[in-house]
Amino acid sequence: MNKLKQIDKELLLVLFLILGPILDVSSHYKLPFNIVVRSIYLLILIILLLKNKENIKLLIILLVFSIVQLLFQVFYLNFSIVNSISNVLKFLYLPVSILYFSNFEFKRFNRNKILTIIIFLYIVIYTFSYITGIGSNVYIKKVGKRGFKGVFTSINEFSAILAGLLPIVSVYLKNNKKNILLILLFIGVLFCSLLIGTKVLLGGIILTILYLLYLDRNKLFIERTKLQKILIILLAVVTLIMTIFIVSKTRTYQNMLVQQKFFKVKNILSYDFLNYVVFNNRLTFLNMNFNLYSKTNILGYLLGIGINTYQVKMVEIDLFDILFRYGIIGLIIFLYPLIKINYKKLPSDEKLALIIFILISLTSGHVLFYPSVCIYIGLILSGSGDKKNGKTKR
Repeated sequence: MNKLKQIDKELLLVLFLILGPILDVSSHYKLPFNIVVRSIYLLILIILLLKNKENIKLLIILLVFSIVQLLFQVFYLNFSIVNSISNVLKFLYLPVSILYFSNFEFKRFNRNKILTIIIFLYIVIYTFSYITGIGSNVYIKKVGKRGFKGVFTSINEFSAILAGLLPIVSVYLKNNKKNILLILLFIGVLFCSLLIGTKVLLGGIILTILYLLYLDRNKLFIERTKLQKILIILLAVVTLIMTIFIVSKTRTYQNMLVQQKFFKVKNILSYDFLNYVVFNNRLTFLNMNFNLYSKTNILGYLLGIGINTYQVKMVEIDLFDILFRYGIIGLIIFLYPLIKINYKKLPSDEKLALIIFILISLTSGHVLFYPSVCIYIGLILSGSGDKKNGKTKR
């Protein structure tokens, strides 16, 4: 009976995960399925954690703070009950996912195979929308920047999902000698990256390629003869030069030039270059949001100024947005499960995936409290279901 329940949980989880890309498409068309399904999923995880008494103390702290935050937003900040509930659910998504998946092992299904299906689903949907022309652009024409987001509402979230899952899926395909799929994977993500025109996905691809080369360093370099090593170094230098040339022709680089020209940035070693070109003006919004936050009272410092009170654009650097939305207490409670993770037990590909997610959260945001992305941070902590020597691989 318990085994059957475990299979049922896995089946429901797998169906939910595979449904993820479809939910993101429904959000683009302003359909309610995304919010409803992901909210139900979160509530099920909370019920399961309470029932099994897993990480119960930390879960209770999260739930108590969420109730306080809900009451604070409704009665003190005068938010609508619908917006306040939405804000609280977003706060809970990552911590609850971490608490649940840290004690979860796939038994019937292979987690990495599921992640492979998901990343290819995103690529196929995005490619189909481009070929058929049913998607939309990231920027309006008069801005001068170019980028295609297809049928996804947030290209930042789409890019973060592909970049974060890429190391795990690449290693899975490599270890299982699925070389054709591995080649198709990189062709697909490169295609998406070239069309999107943002830095996130391109950076994730470069990091993953370097990681894969590092894994095969013995075969590719260390065990080679002296002459072969010299030729490999020369090839690496030529490849680097060609890569720099090719990157200079991409939408990503051209969009950076547009940004640099628009803000009249001349010195690449200046604060203006870092702010306007690298961070897309996020540091300006950080300063404006901080000024707004600094003018609040002690309750605002501790519990945040909410979401609807933003008089300026969000920072889109997740740690600061969490601080401003949920306060100092909220930031500490939110980050604790993430800090509590035993990173030493994670395989290197999963460590790299987490590093990429964290780097994206610190540069372009849309990771830590965005349900469509942060679910995968929690999922990385689960047992993968890969069978090796009769044991479940971590």
